[in-house]
Amino acid sequence: MAPDPSRRYRRDIDGLRAIAVTAVVLFHAGLSPLKSGFTGVDIFFVISGFLIGGIVYRDVGTKRFRFDTFYARRAARILPALMAVIAFVTILGVVLASPQDYRQIAIGAMAALSGWSNILFWRQVNYFSPDAHLDPFLMTWSLGVEEQFYLLFPFLLLALRRMQRSFVLVVIGVLCLGSLVLAIIGMGRWPTAVFYLLPTRAWELGAGTFLAIARSGATRPLPALPANILGFAGIGLVVLSVCLFNEHTPFPGLAALLPVGGTLALVLAEGSVFNRTILSARPFVGVGLISYSWYLWHWPLMALTWLCMAQAPRPAQLVVVAFVSLGLAVLSWRYIEQPFRHVRLPSRTVLLRYGSATALCGVALAAIYMSHGFPARFNPALQITEASLAAGRGGSCLANYGDARPNTSFACMHDTGRLQIALLGDSHAAALAPALARIAHEGGYDFVQFTKSSCPPLMGATRLMPQHPGHAATCALYNERAMALVASNPEVQLVVLTGYWSAPYEADAGNDAYVDPAHPVDDGVVAGIARMRDALIRTETTLTQAGKKVIVLGDVPHFRLDPAREAVTAFMPVRAWIEHQLDPALALAGGIAPLPWVVTPSPSIENAVRVAATTIGGITYASLYERFCTPQGCRFSRESASLYADSQHLSGVGGEFALKGLIDVAPSTMADK
Repeated sequence: MAPDPSRRYRRDIDGLRAIAVTAVVLFHAGLSPLKSGFTGVDIFFVISGFLIGGIVYRDVGTKRFRFDTFYARRAARILPALMAVIAFVTILGVVLASPQDYRQIAIGAMAALSGWSNILFWRQVNYFSPDAHLDPFLMTWSLGVEEQFYLLFPFLLLALRRMQRSFVLVVIGVLCLGSLVLAIIGMGRWPTAVFYLLPTRAWELGAGTFLAIARSGATRPLPALPANILGFAGIGLVVLSVCLFNEHTPFPGLAALLPVGGTLALVLAEGSVFNRTILSARPFVGVGLISYSWYLWHWPLMALTWLCMAQAPRPAQLVVVAFVSLGLAVLSWRYIEQPFRHVRLPSRTVLLRYGSATALCGVALAAIYMSHGFPARFNPALQITEASLAAGRGGSCLANYGDARPNTSFACMHDTGRLQIALLGDSHAAALAPALARIAHEGGYDFVQFTKSSCPPLMGATRLMPQHPGHAATCALYNERAMALVASNPEVQLVVLTGYWSAPYEADAGNDAYVDPAHPVDDGVVAGIARMRDALIRTETTLTQAGKKVIVLGDVPHFRLDPAREAVTAFMPVRAWIEHQLDPALALAGGIAPLPWVVTPSPSIENAVRVAATTIGGITYASLYERFCTPQGCRFSRESASLYADSQHLSGVGGEFALKGLIDVAPSTMADK
């Protein structure tokens, strides 16, 4: 009888691993043909479920499964290379990471070691979270999903150990279907949770496990004809999955059926011509063998490259980094993975050693975290700069995706009985909140802030975002409620409306658009801009009829570089030197970027906002772009202080610069209640 398919070594599966890891690495390098190379992770999930899930099923069935043996093997497989990468990043971080960056490195490394990276990034990722490409351990979120799956999965099979294989398959099939349905439903309300968390990813690992269990009684591969059909169909689906989607595609969900289905087909098509001649070829197998190390090493090197540059690295630069990481992966596989993986020791001894090593690493990383990233490494002015920039990133008064109810807590609806100034808009409006709140308080007014990510303050139009399927509806509902609260409140005297007006039609916005909330269908750019203009007029009319004074602000310039990172790098000699080597053209005199480094707003959108503000009487309009820019360039820093918290959101200092002398309110004489 042939060995169990999930136990027997298969060269073609290593070849499939090579496709998966290459897709992920080249996608991260920014190569445009691989717009959805991130689906390589989904391929890994299916392979892992097929191999590891199949082994657990076999061992449980033969009563040889032991938790200590299973987890000792997992530790020996995962931890040695991971610890080497953590040590490498932590050492380089001494000179390349600012205190806040170093603190994030520490918490990311601790999460990676303990298997909860996916939960960490789910909690951290929001509109104002640090750029994902700057976190060296972001790639470990998938390890967290796998380890959580294998923490629970053996218990399920042990509970079903007396059941027939057909019943086990039904249970796993139902659980996979439930996980997929949850992912599809959740994409509209909790897209970040769906992407990172086990309940909505389990079906991918479960699909591989289902196939392993279904094939556990097979004595030979499929016949040639069905195997060849499946093989070529499978690689077709896999190729489509790494090229067809982009970062705006709702994922995972129905779209993830493409890589998962393609992988299942290729795993099942063991004897196909494609599996035997292509996937089993030496180059594919070689890359597949080092795929885990390559996956671990490529991302930290790319993240550190991003960290050292004020503007995005070019794909050619990241491809070079990818090849460097491939060399490190070969060394890692040969001198770290292989020796540690094949050490012959009792399982409990292995677990004790890895547990002790993990604890020691955790202590060192906790020291970095608790010390706030050892700020004494650099000029004290760096810590002040970072604190100033962090103060401008979001806050509880910026509603996230999925939130449809304005925050009416005292922090956002400050009401002591005085007259009020209200701010309505999206995250760009929220960036102005600290400066506007100061202006309000100095004039004796209370301050009200109702802001929601990617949700401009419009009545009768909303922003369609395909990557957030439910956003158009929640944005419209949020604005309806916020407008009602402000219009009906007699204490609100002045309302400031602003937002990232051109966002839906920027080059990187995907298929976003301004649409009718009742019929959220994109009917073209011209119609969308007209709809936005009419909705802004309707918003202004509602507020002026309620007796409010209204100020409409055009948006600030959006840079192709990160002014905040440039401000931080200025205090870090090694990072500044590397930046100069990687981008010698970066010569930013006096904090002004030349116009080629600025995302110029669409004149038609700027004009639409201006027309909407001047169509009805009593509305004040100001272009913030004109306050920052001249024909020569746009200002992003002043007196060594960054005016931006990232490439498009103002910092606290930037908000002060934008509003200085612009909003002049008469002192409130209304006494407190």
